[in-house]
Amino acid sequence: MTFTTRSSARVVTALASVSLLSVGLLACAPSSGGAAAEEKTKKPAVELGISDDGYTLDKLVEAAKKEGPLVVSDSTGKITDMADAFTEKYGIKTTGVKQKAGEATEIAIREAAASNVQTDVFILSDAPAGKRELVDRDIAISWTPPDLADLIDKEYKDPLTVATDVQVWGYNTELYPDGCPIDNVWALTDEEWKGHVVMQDPTLMAPIVYWINEMATNHDDKMKKAYEDYFGENFSGDEETASAEWLKRLAQNDPLLVKSGGDSAESAGAPGQTEGFMGLMSTAKFRENEDSGYKLGLCTGVAPYSAFGYSKVGLIAKGTKSPNAAKLFMHYVMTAEGFAPQNEDGKFSTNSEVPPAEDEPSGILDVWDEVSMPDRAMLDSNFDELPRWSDFWIQANHS
Repeated sequence: MTFTTRSSARVVTALASVSLLSVGLLACAPSSGGAAAEEKTKKPAVELGISDDGYTLDKLVEAAKKEGPLVVSDSTGKITDMADAFTEKYGIKTTGVKQKAGEATEIAIREAAASNVQTDVFILSDAPAGKRELVDRDIAISWTPPDLADLIDKEYKDPLTVATDVQVWGYNTELYPDGCPIDNVWALTDEEWKGHVVMQDPTLMAPIVYWINEMATNHDDKMKKAYEDYFGENFSGDEETASAEWLKRLAQNDPLLVKSGGDSAESAGAPGQTEGFMGLMSTAKFRENEDSGYKLGLCTGVAPYSAFGYSKVGLIAKGTKSPNAAKLFMHYVMTAEGFAPQNEDGKFSTNSEVPPAEDEPSGILDVWDEVSMPDRAMLDSNFDELPRWSDFWIQANHS
């Protein structure tokens, strides 16, 4: 990937500090590229708690109940409900902590370095960082429950993917009763939407950057086709890829950058508005239509994709003092019962026997073929390219 921008090695390094991971964490990451680096990241299998040989759920439950309390973290507040339900079911005191992926990753690294693991399970919305910063560095392990393994596609097992979250474009149905006001992502780069696109800052919301990296690598032909359909001419831009050109133009169109998807949902969907805003948010935010009286509508039929997905991985701290309890919690999360709070919130389990919530709030299931799904083969590329894309966004946003 080549960028025709004013970036330099010094700027890339400095601006990496505002990405999801700190410069300190990036500096500690294993080098990428080459057979030596690949060989270096290969880790022998690690057995925590009872062996998978002769495993049964009953054996795991028996061993887990002999261990101490657990601390589990996730980027959603639903983790507290999951922890409470797990405590009630198994009698193992479990505390759920809401932490953003970058914060949780840093905590895992610091606790491992101090040989003082306090957080036993991490459910991270940043799969590339989970793999590179925690799994490849032997700080955490990925464990797939043997009795559920056949229900989980192979691509979701290394590291174990707990769920898929989906980011969509939302609009205000009060202002646009006839439907979504755009049918092409290039429309968001036009003057009409200048200052009226609301989204989380990509330097703080890594999945946005990962999506662009994957689009530029795997689907740039679709982004070019969308350009040609919208502007009625062959693709033309200063950047090597249409995906980079779109991101640059979006950044230069004065988007409103917010800290959370909830802010995007409020800006786009709050009732009584007189100005229209397009908001990028999780499907879970469509619950606010019922809870807060929002008027959010789901944009569909948007070229080249109406939405994009990203993975949440589940990892166990290698130094946990309660390995069997941690494994039991991961097993619980992968069942319909354990996943229920997130299922109801619009997340999608990777267990094929856990169906989406019947009242999924956004309606994304009706247009699932319009979702750009994450490419598991690009975990390393996404991690490596994050600082460069972040630098690219910042320069474009300030030019």
